[in-house]
Amino acid sequence: MTKQETEKKKEHAKLLYTKENITNQKELAERTGVTEKTVSKWIEDGNWKKLKKNIPLTRQEQYNNLMDELEKLNEFVKSSELGFADSKVADTRRKLIKDIKDLEAEEIGLSETISVQVAFLEFVRKRNHTDAVLIASYSDLFIKSKL
Repeated sequence: MTKQETEKKKEHAKLLYTKENITNQKELAERTGVTEKTVSKWIEDGNWKKLKKNIPLTRQEQYNNLMDELEKLNEFVKSSELGFADSKVADTRRKLIKDIKDLEAEEIGLSETISVQVAFLEFVRKRNHTDAVLIASYSDLFIKSKL
């Protein structure tokens, strides 16, 4: 196996561990085509447990947070004595709206694709484990093709 192939498998395992919450080393090894010992070494050397805790918000979570902020800002403006936004608040609102529009226009990245696949796999797993295993293998192939 070339160094590049090893790095791709390592990145795939890392995504499965951090995004899909697959912490079973046997399953990670099977899904990435390496040994459990290799997976264990990657987890330890890369400090994946800590990394897992610090995963950035998904695009949807970021979008929801921005919308919540905008809603709170609008409520603040409505309840203010002026009844309208002063220049500082209006500037903040413009920036929030711009960030929301930018987020809406952003192309879906690999992490968002993985998030959708994780949610779908959880849905299928609850209904039919065998189907979930099959879908997971195709999902893994798809992710590998994007790396």
